[in-house]
Amino acid sequence: MMRVIILLFTVLAVALGNQISFEDLDIEKLLSNEEKSKAAFACLMDQKPCGEMQGLRDTIPYLIKTKCGQCTPKQKQKYDHISKVLSEKHPEYFSALALKYSPSAQ
Repeated sequence: MMRVIILLFTVLAVALGNQISFEDLDIEKLLSNEEKSKAAFACLMDQKPCGEMQGLRDTIPYLIKTKCGQCTPKQKQKYDHISKVLSEKHPEYFSALALKYSPSAQ
């Protein structure tokens, strides 16, 4: 029984370790990979399973809804940077996400 518990925690740790989080997100790198950027967008729009993007799916909607209102200064700077890059390079993604998650759009 103890082996099963240890194995379960090991698998869980590996799975969580492979997720991309908001803090670790390199937006330029993500957008430079068309396949990954489409997968991230589909995940955030609830169109496909998230896989490694689940960490983003768990965080980004709340950040958009609150406009990062409870973020640390460092998180707010990152949020503003991601918003700027996304709005400039992929305005269609930016608009769709804002429409889906912004409180003024609901």
